[in-house]
Amino acid sequence: DKINEERRKKGLKPLAIYNIKLVHDGDDVPSSLEDKISSSDLRKQQLGKYRQPKISHCLAHWNPSTGPYLIGLTGGSASGKSAIAKRLSNLGAYPIDCDKLGHEAYLPGTKGHADIVTEFGRDVLKENGEVNRRALGRIVFSDKSQLLKLNNIVWPEIWKLAMERATQAYDKGYKVCILDAAVLLQAEWNKGLHEVWVSIVPHKEAVRRIMERDGMPEEAAEKRLAAQISNQKVVDHGNVVFSSQWEYEFTQKQVELAWRDLQDRLQAKSQ
Repeated sequence: DKINEERRKKGLKPLAIYNIKLVHDGDDVPSSLEDKISSSDLRKQQLGKYRQPKISHCLAHWNPSTGPYLIGLTGGSASGKSAIAKRLSNLGAYPIDCDKLGHEAYLPGTKGHADIVTEFGRDVLKENGEVNRRALGRIVFSDKSQLLKLNNIVWPEIWKLAMERATQAYDKGYKVCILDAAVLLQAEWNKGLHEVWVSIVPHKEAVRRIMERDGMPEEAAEKRLAAQISNQKVVDHGNVVFSSQWEYEFTQKQVELAWRDLQDRLQAKSQ
């Protein structure tokens, strides 16, 4: 390593270099290789830096006079995604929590509520007219075709609500909106965004966090992660990759680097 060679010449202690073992995809690689580094050789020093993703379906152009710059932030369970969204909010971005908007999409009087009743019947309602999510869950989580029907009802409504929030934020003077969404790629919302930022942690760390946070046994935590999109697929779509597996300060540095770089790029785009 050239850097350490120079440090040795000056009598300085060599720097440790780490490879990030973040990508875990049991569907694509043998189990014996699950914890090995990905072919992209993502390194610790690349976190928070802008990159051209392997897969991109985002908007190519942005007009600062017509609306905010839209960035989707996604990641698996216990990846630190929402904490990173909060950090970006502290730096000046407007946060839009799409997971919370999902609850609004079910409220009585909304199109989502009416469509759910039409599709699944009034048996999924409580006495007060609200959707009984537990009763609905028993239907959709035992039948993938029914879950697809529900997603096709709810996801477009969440997107509509998110765009309303983005417009409101723009009217208040915000230039950047961060859409915090666990299902961002599954719902294909990235097609309406300018960039996708992702947060990942190694599989074993995610399992540990879920067990600790939710009081789940290891088997249940593994099952939850198995039902989600893999780290590799998330990284393939990411313009910026974060990882919160280390100390707080290092995660903050990643976020600040990404934000500074974004400001430079937006300045260039607006000229």
